[in-house]
Amino acid sequence: MRLFIALDIGSPLREAIAAMRGSLAGVRWVDPATYHVTLRFIGEVSGRDRLEDIDMALSAIRAPSVRLQPTAPGIFEQDGGRQTLWIGIERSPALLHLHRKVDTAMRRAAGLAVERRRFVPHVTIGTIATPSPDMLAPWLARWSTLPLQPVDIPRLTLFRSLRGPDEPIYESLAEYDLAG
Repeated sequence: MRLFIALDIGSPLREAIAAMRGSLAGVRWVDPATYHVTLRFIGEVSGRDRLEDIDMALSAIRAPSVRLQPTAPGIFEQDGGRQTLWIGIERSPALLHLHRKVDTAMRRAAGLAVERRRFVPHVTIGTIATPSPDMLAPWLARWSTLPLQPVDIPRLTLFRSLRGPDEPIYESLAEYDLAG
């Protein structure tokens, strides 16, 4: 199983971000039902024991609920010239604290290495196969001032990523209340 830990985006933020769909030509928009903020990618996991270790480690995490404050959209460059379009999430102290707790728990329970990349909290909203700077820059400027409301997230979710015909399908395996 291919696993990751994330904060599932709830309403009304999900609907506000989904309203951006179709606003830029050439984008393959992500299904709003899959909007999330990844805290830690685990990767392939086989064996019931390892899955139970991950479950126990996530069950033990205690932290305050996290307020996700959306920020301006941005892009990640991918191999082959593709770009990932996303909505940023503010790097709040509570979110960074939770990210560190999840990372530490997964290093201990799943034997994962320390994540070397800087944590950039975001919600992926689409991919662009052949980006046009003439279209992308005005789109980023237009949506950078959209006042998206924050949302409080009281739990972590362990997701399984399945290969779908066009895009991945994310299945929630378990939810963990941060307050216990």
